[in-house]
Amino acid sequence: MAPTDVRRRVLFIEDEAGLRNAYERAYGKRYEMAFAGTGAEALPQLASFRPDVIVLDMRLPDTDGIDLLRLIRSDHPDLPVVITTAYASIEPLVDVLGMGHSGYLLKPYTLDELAERIDDAR
Repeated sequence: MAPTDVRRRVLFIEDEAGLRNAYERAYGKRYEMAFAGTGAEALPQLASFRPDVIVLDMRLPDTDGIDLLRLIRSDHPDLPVVITTAYASIEPLVDVLGMGHSGYLLKPYTLDELAERIDDAR
């Protein structure tokens, strides 16, 4: 595989099984993917999968997305993170706390919109 053919490694941290399945179907040939449904699942996946980009849902069953983003930033300050949420009030909070992100999408969004954010994340 030529260097330009290398697929980005994306860790999706999303508790909705339907969305995880949609991501898998839509992006299976586009990205190498790993999935976590909780914050507890995300941290070991982060260590073992070593993603190029994280797609992080801000509402998880076991942790607040802000707390999880803080943990991610402590060990991986430059790792691109695309934030997804159904709550418009989260974006200003993340910005104010200085936990930069590589994109922000308010649910509902299209799979094309998310792919564009993943592809542009640096």
